[in-house]
Amino acid sequence: MDSHVTPLTDESYWTTLWDGQQHKIRHLRWVYVANRQLAKLFNRALSGFKQPTLIELGCADSLWLPYLAQSYESNCYGVDFSELGCQLAQRNLALAGAQGKILCEDLFTFAKKSHSMFDFVYSMGLIEHFSTPQVVLEEMYSLLKPGGTMLTVMPNLRGMYTPIARVASPKLLATHKVIPPTDLASALRDAGFHVTEFGYTGGPLKLSVVDYSPWRAVIGKWGHEALCKCVNLTDIVLGNLFVGFRVPNQQLTSPYVYALSTKPK
Repeated sequence: MDSHVTPLTDESYWTTLWDGQQHKIRHLRWVYVANRQLAKLFNRALSGFKQPTLIELGCADSLWLPYLAQSYESNCYGVDFSELGCQLAQRNLALAGAQGKILCEDLFTFAKKSHSMFDFVYSMGLIEHFSTPQVVLEEMYSLLKPGGTMLTVMPNLRGMYTPIARVASPKLLATHKVIPPTDLASALRDAGFHVTEFGYTGGPLKLSVVDYSPWRAVIGKWGHEALCKCVNLTDIVLGNLFVGFRVPNQQLTSPYVYALSTKPK
């Protein structure tokens, strides 16, 4: 671990989180607006590559690695320091019949021996879990080949999601740095990237971006499952309804912040 950066979480935090996924088989469901919009982001990011070598940083329980392996004939890697999370990521690849290599390793250790290996680097919630995201971006920069592309996605914990998170999962706010799109773009430029686009994504609503697992201790297992089903149904119905009314992605209700950037040749 770099001496200038402190993680806001530890392995036990993630093991507890992923433990609830061990007995669930999850798939990408295109009925969710967020998944459709993220797939379009991946398409823009990978449009210039043929059979790219790519890696997901913080890949635990990844549903996107199997999708990218199959859709883009890519040589896929994933790295995460949670052993259980890596097992789930490998399981998802196997269930999809996709090929990929999952590495259970600390990002900083991995980056030191993997300079300029990848055409495409992406993360679906990573840099906001560190005290100094800038240091993490510099390590991500080192992984890319010159001319490579990076997609950075993180939860938008501003707008309506701040009060929801305070009630549903106060620890969620304590383990995330809130980084608006303009700050993310600025940090990427400072790390040497050329930023091609940035903003909010995921549609006009996704209540499931907040973690509701702490409520299991309050309302019980079945009550928690009912709550999650209600949240997911709301995401599907209202998310698609708002898209039909052309509600744009914006700070108040969109679930994710993102940036696409490239490493200069």
